[in-house]
Amino acid sequence: MSFYAVWPYFVCSALILLLANTPLLGVADLPPTTIPARTQTIDGLRGFLALAVFFHHAAIYHQYLITDLWDVPPSRFYANLGPIGVALFFMITGYLFWTKMLETKGRPDLLKLYVGRIFRIVPLYLLLGFIVILFVGYLTEWSVKESKIKLTIEVARWLSGGLLLGGDINSIHTIEISAGVTWTLQYEWLFYASLIFTCLFARHRVLGALLPIAGSLAIILIRMWHPNHISLVQALIFLVGMTAGSMKAMIYKSPNIPQYFISTVVLICFLYVAFGCNNVFETVPIIILGILFLSIIYGATVYGLLLLRPTKRLGDVSYGIYLLQGPILYLAFASPSVRSWATASAWDHWSIVLIAAGALVLLATLSHSLIERPGIKAGLWIFQMLITIRRRIGLARS
Repeated sequence: MSFYAVWPYFVCSALILLLANTPLLGVADLPPTTIPARTQTIDGLRGFLALAVFFHHAAIYHQYLITDLWDVPPSRFYANLGPIGVALFFMITGYLFWTKMLETKGRPDLLKLYVGRIFRIVPLYLLLGFIVILFVGYLTEWSVKESKIKLTIEVARWLSGGLLLGGDINSIHTIEISAGVTWTLQYEWLFYASLIFTCLFARHRVLGALLPIAGSLAIILIRMWHPNHISLVQALIFLVGMTAGSMKAMIYKSPNIPQYFISTVVLICFLYVAFGCNNVFETVPIIILGILFLSIIYGATVYGLLLLRPTKRLGDVSYGIYLLQGPILYLAFASPSVRSWATASAWDHWSIVLIAAGALVLLATLSHSLIERPGIKAGLWIFQMLITIRRRIGLARS
């Protein structure tokens, strides 16, 4: 078996679904938020996206153990798997929040939105930050190898909640510890900040519906002259998700498309991008992923897979799967004997990956229960407290 054979991904994913169907993940059955209206297929999709990023990094680890270089694997499928997960995560964010802008006619409660985002994202991120710092301390034997000012800045970046990109600490490369997943949070925060301005367009029905479509077309044209501008690519991905929200708002009633047909569209789009594209972050793959995403928005269940109980459980703990995969993979391959086994045999490599995936899902479930949900509740409490303070100040002024 080749180290980059495709079938281990599907077998490991199936085994993880079996694990998710056990009582060990029963805590994930409760909804993580109090939001009643959510697209079930999106919730089911999240878990697969987080696992896609995990298996992308698991494939990277093989050549990393041999060459000590952290780079995309020499397999088109595994090289594309992670970016596909990230792109669809961004589309989900764009869709959900733009839909909220349209539903509130551009007048959302921004205080509630930002407090909710802070307490949804930051608590688990801080856990990752502390884990990275702990690993760095262990690797350096708690000795300071840089100036104290530089070290303080490096630590502060890691504890910024994703606003700043965490880099090396105390001359130790942290990308192997974190798997480099935190870069996406910076784009998430930029998107949330942009809602302060884009919500103004949502106050007008036509402008709100057309803004993401016009924005997508404008970026596609700009990229003809600036094809390598990564920020434009990420903006386009968010706009594609927002466009799906606009289309859902304009065509609220889902078209009567046979389930097997629309699920097949999703499968074909995924296979084309995964196997047929050299770079997911190009215009054509993003458009194809947009078609995939729109199909899911309009009810594609991928032959019922996205509605299964274990799928929904993985979706609920997907943030932990995504964020904590780095430390799990790092520990899985930390032992020199394990590294030797993993590089000698593809079977051993993927067996270790499977064990790491199971441990990651269990850790994500535990952190979901002990950190994410309490963080969400704390955010609601803080929001209510701020509302109370604001009302009292208003009464005092009057």
